[in-house]
Amino acid sequence: MTSVRAWPLLLLPLSLVSVGTADCPFPVLNGKIVLSSESILKNSFPDNSVAFVECAKGYVREEGSTSITCLNGVWSAVELICKKIDCGEPTRSPHMSYVISDGTLFGAYIKTKCETGYDLEGSSHRQCLVSGWSGKAECILTKCNFPDPIGHGKMSAPRDKPEFNDVITFSCDDNYILVGNSSITCGEYGDYSSPPPKCIAIECPVPEISFSTQTEGNPPYSFKCEATFECWPGYRMKGLATSVCEKSAITAPTKASTTTNKATTTDMTTASSRSHGKESSTSCMNKNSRRSE
Repeated sequence: MTSVRAWPLLLLPLSLVSVGTADCPFPVLNGKIVLSSESILKNSFPDNSVAFVECAKGYVREEGSTSITCLNGVWSAVELICKKIDCGEPTRSPHMSYVISDGTLFGAYIKTKCETGYDLEGSSHRQCLVSGWSGKAECILTKCNFPDPIGHGKMSAPRDKPEFNDVITFSCDDNYILVGNSSITCGEYGDYSSPPPKCIAIECPVPEISFSTQTEGNPPYSFKCEATFECWPGYRMKGLATSVCEKSAITAPTKASTTTNKATTTDMTTASSRSHGKESSTSCMNKNSRRSE
């Protein structure tokens, strides 16, 4: 009988040989470049894996690849180059200008200004954003509130809502005189160059004629009122006996003066006023005085 010899089964252990491969750490990038939304969600980056990068908010791609590769635990160089967004100078509305002190790149601010006589409506400062300049603005012609009506007078304006440089004029009724400026101008800040005038009743001063008696008229002397005078006995009237209160008759008459010559003495008082817009002179003279006129 032939015996069969049993040979033990020899198992040779197989060892895994490391070839130096390793995962890469989470990429560290500069502020201009960030991981894409897809790559940022990954928990690990094995050897030979690829991560994608993109420009950060406010930057745009200028050139270079948007991917990096994990090689033996080290990331390949980032080739992507990003530059800041340039919003450029905004389109100017009429009567508008900009103060640009920090440039027009992403994050910069500019100031909006309007010409004299125009009001800014909207943003006085605008910022360069991803979508362009923030806010809106326009320059609107400055308007003034319509002045309150003046009593005993009229007001004239070029439009219902006065605008910058519009002139409003005033006039008074016949029995009144204007005190203040007859016109006011709408200014650059929405106010007027001066307050509106007033219309006050015309009142003439009491006429002063020496050596006379007033026979008609009593103060106060309003517009168109008359005052009539009669010389004392021994005196004669020179000029008009009746004076009329006119708009221009606001000054009091002059005081009396005495004139002396070798032959005789003349006592004369002169009352100067405006009657119907013309200069007149009324006086009472001694009848015995020499007439020099």
